[in-house]
Amino acid sequence: MRELILKLKEKPDLCLEVEGILPNVIVEKDVGEIENLPIQYGNRKVKLSEFFDISVEKSETPRVVFEGDMSRVKRIGWKLDGGEIIVRGNAGMYLGAFMSNGRIIVEGDVGHFSALNMSGGEMIIKGNAGDYLCASYRGDWRGMSGGTVIVKGNVGKELGSYMRGGKIVVEGIADDFAGVSMKGGLMVINKAKSRPGAGMTAGSIVVNDVDELLPGFFEEGEEENPEIEGEKFEGRFKVFSGDHAERKAKGKIYLRI
Repeated sequence: MRELILKLKEKPDLCLEVEGILPNVIVEKDVGEIENLPIQYGNRKVKLSEFFDISVEKSETPRVVFEGDMSRVKRIGWKLDGGEIIVRGNAGMYLGAFMSNGRIIVEGDVGHFSALNMSGGEMIIKGNAGDYLCASYRGDWRGMSGGTVIVKGNVGKELGSYMRGGKIVVEGIADDFAGVSMKGGLMVINKAKSRPGAGMTAGSIVVNDVDELLPGFFEEGEEENPEIEGEKFEGRFKVFSGDHAERKAKGKIYLRI
C-alpha cells in the first residue's frame, strides 16, 4: 500500500477541484502518472503537479495526505469509497460529499456542503464546519444515510438537512435549523441555536442546551439514562416529540436537564 502526499505550492487565486484524487485511484499508478492526473482550476483542466509537490511513501493502508491551506481546494474525498484521506490544514467546500466508505480526518476547518449525501465511512473534523454539513444535495430530499461525522468545533446552519441515517456529533455549537426535515439517524449536539428539528418526522436529536424549540414539539415527559437509536446516554432528559407541524411526525428531541 502507498501514501500519496500532496503539498500545496501556494494558495490558488481561484478554487481548485480535486474530484478523483482518491486513495484507491493512486494505488496502482506510478509517480509520473499521478503528476499528470487532471484537476480543475477555474474553467480549465490542469495537471495535479502544477499546484502540488508530490511524494509517495509506503503505508499499511491506501492514503492521500493534503498539506497546506486547502480552503480553496474543493471536492476533497468526493465519492470516497475506501482508504483514508488526511488534510493537514483547512479544507474547502464539498469535502467528502457522497462518500460511502473510508475515513477522512481534517486538522482544521471545512467549508460548506461537506459530507453531502454521505452513506458510509467516518469523518473527523477537528475545527469548525460551514453550513449544510451532512445535508442533501441541492434539489434532493435524500440527505445523509449512513456513516459517522464528528466535529470538535462549531457547525453552521442546516446541519443534517434531510438526514435519513447515520450519526453526527457536534462538540461545539450548531447554528439555526440543525436537523431540518430530518427523517432518521442520530444527531448529538452540545448546544443548538434556534429551531433544531424543524420539519423533522423521524430520527433523534440529543442536545445539552438549546436556544429555542419550535411550538410543533410536544413535551412527552422525562427519561433517565435513555437508550436512543440503539445507543445508551447517561443523565436525565426532557423528551419532546415532533415536529407536529408535519403529518405523522415521530421525531424525538432529548434535552438534557
